[in-house]
Amino acid sequence: MGGHAQQDSDKAAGFMGLIGGALLIGAIMYGIVIWTNGQFAGHEAEGKKAAVVSSSLMVG
Repeated sequence: MGGHAQQDSDKAAGFMGLIGGALLIGAIMYGIVIWTNGQFAGHEAEGKKAAVVSSSLMVG
């Protein structure tokens, strides 16, 4: 009734979208982690440098 033809399932397209979306979100999260680690790399180096200078002052 209603004149509509039987449509095929779009399950494959749904799974492709699910996997593609998961990969996209994973890539974005990976990029954020890499960017954040790059931002804090300088802070860590400064902290180690200050620790070496202060420990050498205490020894000498």
